Amino acid sequence: MVLPIFFSNNSSQAKRVSTTLSLLLRTHFKYSPNKPMLTRTHQVHSKTSSELLNDGGFCFEDCVPLLQHLRDHRDINCGRTLHSLFIKSALNRDVFVQNNMVRFYGDIGELENAHKLFDEIPQPSLVSWTSLVSCYVHVGQHEIGLSLFRGLCRSGMRPNEFGFSVALKACRVMYDYVMGKLIHGLILKSGFDLHGFCSVSILHMYAGFGDIENSRKVFDGVCLGERGEALWNTLLNAYVEMSDVEGSLKLFNEMGYSAVSRNHFSYTIFVKLCADVLDVELGRSVHGQTMKIGIENDVVVGGALVDCYAKLGLLDDACKVFQSLEEKDNIAMCALLAGFKYTGKYKEGLVSYIHFVWEGYKPDPFTCASVVSLCSNLETELTGTQVHGGFIKLGYKMDSYIGSAFINLYGNFGMILDAYKCFLEVCGKNEICINALMNTLIFSSNDLKALELFSGMKEVGITQICSSITYLLRACGNLFMLKEGRSLHSYLIKNPFEHESRLGIENVLLEMYVRCRAIDDAKLIFKRMPIRNEFSWTTVIYGCGESGHFIEAVRIFCDMLLYSKPSQFTLISVIQACAEINTLEVGKQVHSYIMKVGFEYYPFVGSSLINMYASFKHETFNALQIFLSMKEQDLISWSVMLTAWVQNGYYEEALKHFAEFQTVSFFQVDESILSSCISAAAGLAAIDIGKCFHSWSIKTGLQFDLHIATSVTDMYSKCGNIKDACKFFNTISDHNLVTWTAMIYGYAYHGLGKEAIDMFNKAKEAGLEPDGVTFTGVLAACSHSGLVEEGCEYFEYMRNKYNCEVTINHYACMVDLLGRGARLEEAEALIKEAPFQSKSLLWKTFLGACSKHENAERGVRIAKLLADIELNEPSTYVLLSNIYASASMWKNCMELRNKMVEGITKQPASSWIQLAG
Repeated sequence: MVLPIFFSNNSSQAKRVSTTLSLLLRTHFKYSPNKPMLTRTHQVHSKTSSELLNDGGFCFEDCVPLLQHLRDHRDINCGRTLHSLFIKSALNRDVFVQNNMVRFYGDIGELENAHKLFDEIPQPSLVSWTSLVSCYVHVGQHEIGLSLFRGLCRSGMRPNEFGFSVALKACRVMYDYVMGKLIHGLILKSGFDLHGFCSVSILHMYAGFGDIENSRKVFDGVCLGERGEALWNTLLNAYVEMSDVEGSLKLFNEMGYSAVSRNHFSYTIFVKLCADVLDVELGRSVHGQTMKIGIENDVVVGGALVDCYAKLGLLDDACKVFQSLEEKDNIAMCALLAGFKYTGKYKEGLVSYIHFVWEGYKPDPFTCASVVSLCSNLETELTGTQVHGGFIKLGYKMDSYIGSAFINLYGNFGMILDAYKCFLEVCGKNEICINALMNTLIFSSNDLKALELFSGMKEVGITQICSSITYLLRACGNLFMLKEGRSLHSYLIKNPFEHESRLGIENVLLEMYVRCRAIDDAKLIFKRMPIRNEFSWTTVIYGCGESGHFIEAVRIFCDMLLYSKPSQFTLISVIQACAEINTLEVGKQVHSYIMKVGFEYYPFVGSSLINMYASFKHETFNALQIFLSMKEQDLISWSVMLTAWVQNGYYEEALKHFAEFQTVSFFQVDESILSSCISAAAGLAAIDIGKCFHSWSIKTGLQFDLHIATSVTDMYSKCGNIKDACKFFNTISDHNLVTWTAMIYGYAYHGLGKEAIDMFNKAKEAGLEPDGVTFTGVLAACSHSGLVEEGCEYFEYMRNKYNCEVTINHYACMVDLLGRGARLEEAEALIKEAPFQSKSLLWKTFLGACSKHENAERGVRIAKLLADIELNEPSTYVLLSNIYASASMWKNCMELRNKMVEGITKQPASSWIQLAG
């Protein structure tokens, strides 16, 4: 019962209150003196404001619709004015007034004021409690809402169906299954379980947890006559969310035979199932049923059908349904545009959007965002900028959602400044648009700018959240900022992330450590991950390979096969590891697995297999078989096969391969292909062919690419034209260690030891630190020029000052150097101290020196040693035969040659000459 508060006619307070109320009524309802203030549907007295003034008072019931209107329009100022009127008139003490004001403040987001008003109520009623609980749950503060619900229960009052329903919603959103079951038990005790509103909420709660069994029990517990449409549709939606086709179809048919008719929402839910399980026939069947009952043109059902056909890739059907809709809306338009994007028909989707606008429909921000997403995949940014202009003309504000779409659009086209301008225009910046801009900056290699943006998040009032930190971790990985990455990792440990995002964040951490070459940290993260996906396994396998832990990479791959299916990128990393550990048997096992799972036809996998077999010289023709068996041969596979021929010394085959490559439709040359062809020409000492490829590199503008420049220098040197090699070398403006080393090798081939040493010194003066390959060239130059002392000095210099890893090639150069200088005892002593298990290369080099200096006694001893190490190796016998011949030991020479004829096959030599054409 509402008690009106009367004021005396001569009271100034009464006049002020009445005048203020009159102004509020006129402002919000545009009162006309000849018409009633509001209709009876709002349950308001038909008094005019003049009557209110004449009466000198008002009751709260007159202001209920006004308060509702203020709540709907979130008009906090007028609401506070009305609240002050209640206080001045002492009406604020009425429980009905208090409850409605609590609800007003709660609904407009003023939870603090709502809670203060609630605390001022001496004896809160059930409505008071329920209103406050509902306010907190409505704005997403479910934990506080549940806490208040527990307070309601402890107060001695029994919640009603509305309070129970709100509490169940909070449990469902918070995924608090135990609390949900407790509330269900309380509902059973209170006798509200059969109430339609409560039963739907209970069923919805269990469905939200994926507990289809208890959902069905709740449904079956309701009498047939009391099962309303909401209950049927809620259970049907639960089956659909679980993608249970059989259960959904059975329930859908049961509903058809029940007293409750299937409505628009029933068909909409079932159509969604057809899209989720990609069942075309079932979708068409449901479409047919909607046509029979005449609801296929309904905007809700029709929109669902559009979405279904679009997800199934049946765009023609989706377009037909869309065109037949009685009233098109933006939801259906967005579904259709998503279908065009999914199938890659971006231009056709843009045309549909244009027709939608021409027909007079006004796109909403979500439709605009869908169109912007289509434009991001077009070849030109012009269309996207036109859509942006249209969006501005529509008068929409650039919120975070649409702003993010435009940021991504401009980012895809590399228009970073335009993306940043869009970011500045966004009203109410939040983590969504900040993440979009960070992603754009990182994608365009502006990692430092992304870090600056993240640092400025607090300045615009946005807390640093986990989703933003993932982008920051990527930037740290790209910039090799291990220290900063570890700091972020520490922050994540102190501020635990949500369970749903855990896998994604751990994967980004894993990737960051791998990029920073902190493989031990990466393996520790990987070991502690409770859930791993394909990306996790691939990242750690790749990291082990990049860190040189190839055997461990293969071992982790074997473990992966027990838990997860590898992708082509996983297999590429494993194949590369097999190539590095030089174990053909393991490589062939991986190849067998690839054939078993059907990945051998993937171009990247095929190219990796070619590269793996090419690392074993005698397996080059297996590499060719893989190349020929590939269904799609791309630029990479041709390039890898060409490189395989060259690196294994099949130079003629490499040039033939290139000639065949010129006949394919996508023929083009890049630095890798040209470099390989120039190396093939160098291997054949075919200077004319080499000059042709050099000219080709000039025409394509690649002559100063460091890989090609190195190959050209090496080609001229190996073809005997050191003058042109030096001339070309001097034209290179930006040298690196590889180009310097190539020129040092060129001088070494031509016996120009002093020039090679001068080049070595110039490289050091340029600030470059020589590596083991460079020292090999210097030692070879000293050897070919007879600079024994200098060679010994550089050998010690390499070992002591630069701490380079001394390889067997360095020792071979030194043995050759000492052997050429007739210092055979020192050479033999050096071989004996060499820290290698197999020294056959060194003994062969030393045997050649013995042959040169006609030292038969030492040569015979070394030859016998080599014969025991490498049985039937023809080069050993040839060298020993030459030693016998040089020492006039003809009998021994003939015996040895006869032995070779009987059981040893010598590889025939070959030579290459160019004939004038």
